[in-house]
Amino acid sequence: MWCTYMLATAALVAVADAYSAGAPTGACKDMIPRHPLSPQTKPAPYIITPSTTTVKAGSPMELTISGKSPSDKIRGLLLQARSGEDIVGSFKVEPNDPVVQLLNCGKPDNAVTHKKHDESQDKQHLKLTWTPPSDLKGEIKFRATIALNGAVFWVGVESAPVKVV
Repeated sequence: MWCTYMLATAALVAVADAYSAGAPTGACKDMIPRHPLSPQTKPAPYIITPSTTTVKAGSPMELTISGKSPSDKIRGLLLQARSGEDIVGSFKVEPNDPVVQLLNCGKPDNAVTHKKHDESQDKQHLKLTWTPPSDLKGEIKFRATIALNGAVFWVGVESAPVKVV
């Protein structure tokens, strides 16, 4: 019995640590982390706020992800811009950013995920830059999976729509 408990605990720690350096590319489509737990069902305490409601194709724009209260820190993240179910555009992050990094979800730089970082570096607000493709027209939404920690996370957090002209 004790041996089974220890093996289960070790497996849980290994799985949680495996994704501490960012979302796996296997999560790109459904945005569900490969944690051994289910996502939260209550409303997320996070807001994705685009800097504009309309952006010109090929022109960068900013967006902010914020926790609603000081205790709503961002420990883990997978962020994309979606036109329907298609992942579109590209993000830019500073190479020395201690918390986030770019992820290839089928195309370079079309998603952002977290880096392995110390809990003291968790942020309540993240500011990011996204650029739509030069040939994109229509509406997009930013969609994210946001983790407070390895056991508490929300899938499908969405921004208000942004029109790309």
